[in-house]
Amino acid sequence: MAHQHTVDSEEPSAQGTRRRSLLRAGLALPLGSTALLAACGGGGNGGGASFAPVASAPPVPETAPPPPEPTPAAVAVEAPPVEAPPPKPVQEAVKNVRVLNLQTPTYTPPANQRLPSEDIKTYTQRALQEKFTLLRDALTQGLPKKSAESDLCYFVVPEFFWNVNWDAVQTEDDIKVFSNTCVVEVQKHVRALIALFPQEQYGKLALLPGTAQVLTKQRIDATPAPLADDKNVSDKDLPSYEALNYVLVIDNFSEANPDGSRPIAMWPKRNVSHIDFTAFKNTAGRAMEVTKYGQKYWKVRLGPYKILVLKQSTATAISLAGGKQFKGFDNDPLGGVPFGVDVCLDYLSAYTEEDYTRRAQIEDTNYIIDFLIACGMTADPSTHKYLPSVQYIVRNDGMGSGTCEIFKLSAPADKTDDGISTRPRNLMVPQAKVASPGPNSILFDSYFAVHPLGQYPSTEIPTDPLPSPLGTPMSA
Repeated sequence: MAHQHTVDSEEPSAQGTRRRSLLRAGLALPLGSTALLAACGGGGNGGGASFAPVASAPPVPETAPPPPEPTPAAVAVEAPPVEAPPPKPVQEAVKNVRVLNLQTPTYTPPANQRLPSEDIKTYTQRALQEKFTLLRDALTQGLPKKSAESDLCYFVVPEFFWNVNWDAVQTEDDIKVFSNTCVVEVQKHVRALIALFPQEQYGKLALLPGTAQVLTKQRIDATPAPLADDKNVSDKDLPSYEALNYVLVIDNFSEANPDGSRPIAMWPKRNVSHIDFTAFKNTAGRAMEVTKYGQKYWKVRLGPYKILVLKQSTATAISLAGGKQFKGFDNDPLGGVPFGVDVCLDYLSAYTEEDYTRRAQIEDTNYIIDFLIACGMTADPSTHKYLPSVQYIVRNDGMGSGTCEIFKLSAPADKTDDGISTRPRNLMVPQAKVASPGPNSILFDSYFAVHPLGQYPSTEIPTDPLPSPLGTPMSA
């Protein structure tokens, strides 16, 4: 747990240097994380969807092999510093925030539409282009329809938005080709999307455009995956993969990189749920776990194959800014509106001691907005424990037909020893339907005021009206 401390002996500039030194202090970047943000260039800083062409998709590096059995795998975990990094200076002014929530179903992907003569790369590129079109249409329809001025607008999309139907996999090599293609194409589309909406015309905009999920095979498992109906291969001999399920965060107002591209950051999901893939079930109906190399895996079906997927990803956050890539996540580019991101199952383990190394990657740990980007995870504002700094939860869930919710949290109740607490009174922030950019997809618009650190919006009932009119809701 990253406890809040003050360091009276240090000047603010020295504190900032300590913070930056921690973020760049050598956390391992497995699963090809270092290639994720370097895979695409360009993106421009407004005025059009320009980006540097990608000659070919760089391979996703394979993970380092775990030691052979029976020796358990040694997991290198950076020891947390004795003292947590100091927070950024407190902003005094109230910030007016706008949130555009795209409700769209993502748990059940579209039917496999890979053509008989189509290779997996071409199919993946075509499917991802359709997803980009939906996001472009949503912002084109909804962003100009603002009902009040705001200091910053967030555009939020649910988990698994960029997933392509795994049933399109016909060979094990398709898994690798899909993953390589997805890494390049998703970043290309995210960069193209932000370039279409320059700050000069649309105001400050930050994208949290859903997650992409890819797989990389662990190097020690060179043997091919068996077909799902092959009963002659024991579970421990199934090939093991590691999942990288990540969101790319980008805005239209941060200082551009020297090449003109927008700064961009990657935040990965840590905990893999059994519903993230099609898991095999035991006789009791529970998803099957397999222990291999001293680590826990889910036994899953992927297309015609059965494989193992590591239950806990080892990926860490990375950012590309100022022309340099570094280990960390700048979660407050505007200043005064720091935010956190919980991808689905990670929400349950947020703020815990075991997640310290993840929290140490965050630029400002006193974040005020908590984005829950999910597919099957509810927000429990009255029972879940939050950092004392958190004022709002923004949930966007792709399960079923999709769910979008925003909660305003009350001031903390009695704090526990680790500084987190439940919130006794919480209110739902109204959202208005402003666009229907595609089948089964609705864009919601909402506004709320972010108060300086340590202050909390009133949640007493009756509450004051919201600072902006929402108008007459559209029909779904």
